[in-house]
Amino acid sequence: MTDERKAYYWLHTSGLSLRRRHALLEIYGAPSEIMADLGSEKLREFCGGAYDEMLRRADENVLNEELYGLRRKGLRLLVTGHPGYPEKLAACEEYPPHVLYCKGNTELLGRPTLAVVGSRASTDYGRRVAGEWAAELSGTFVIVSGHATGIDTYALRGALDAGGSVICVLACGHDRFDMPEFLSAAGDRALVMSAYPPGFVANKFVYHERNRLLSGISDGVLIVEAGEKSGALITATAAAEQGKPLFAVPGSVNSTRSAGTNGLLRNGATAATRPGDVLEDMGYEKGCAAEEMTFTGERATVVELLREGDKHFDDIAAKLGKSAGETAELLGEMEMEGIVERKMMNNYSLLVR
Repeated sequence: MTDERKAYYWLHTSGLSLRRRHALLEIYGAPSEIMADLGSEKLREFCGGAYDEMLRRADENVLNEELYGLRRKGLRLLVTGHPGYPEKLAACEEYPPHVLYCKGNTELLGRPTLAVVGSRASTDYGRRVAGEWAAELSGTFVIVSGHATGIDTYALRGALDAGGSVICVLACGHDRFDMPEFLSAAGDRALVMSAYPPGFVANKFVYHERNRLLSGISDGVLIVEAGEKSGALITATAAAEQGKPLFAVPGSVNSTRSAGTNGLLRNGATAATRPGDVLEDMGYEKGCAAEEMTFTGERATVVELLREGDKHFDDIAAKLGKSAGETAELLGEMEMEGIVERKMMNNYSLLVR
């Protein structure tokens, strides 16, 4: 890890709020410059009660020991401004987290993503829609959700059961999350990420930040079922502020558990009555005519291979002679362009005729 990335980690775990960390960076320009000025009275006054701990942890040996401990836990750190950090998050958020703690396949962040969220207190209707729709939409998108029981869990399970991939966004440190078996068994089809370091315990004040992160890494947001005070409405607000497409599933006018989603529809969210509504509104229309498109290079190779029939990801990678990461990036682009479709068990089919 470079010295600048290490300095970002130090600042991120300083005890200062997200906005105060951003304010410091506006003054100093880089975290290493903040570290270099640790002896100043100006910085001591700005940091208040966090200053003494910041000073203690600025020691190289302390930081190296902490970072080694994170690696032993299987955590990878994505640092703002460095490779791997999700560009779509940096582009839409005024105050993005400086460090993301990730366990699993970070390459999923670069693929088309859709947040599917809703209330903990869900109905059978909501849970069924979450699971079934996530399963179908996972053929096009990596499904992003939280870790709450209810809609979030059903969305993640539905996508994984259908052979899709998921990103679970935590509101706590990884060691404060009891990883369910269906997630831990997903292998490279799952990423569990948090903007909070190990040891951090979720509280009611961090869900606003967590839900902005959940929306920020997604290309669109689907609210399945939510009451009037559901935390999922925070995600909906974040999506609107970040310029993300926002969809809501209509619910019974007699159900208080659909009052939030019905309110979103009244205030301008797009109604989704089937998964195809989301796909079409986000530009993933199927059935483009082959003669209208010209393929060259690697795209032509993929198209010709899939004309023979559906192929597994590994077969496509072998045909291309590319690494898994390079192949995933290419197929992700072709999915966005409506050329191919990802199906169950990591198989791909051709959408053009």
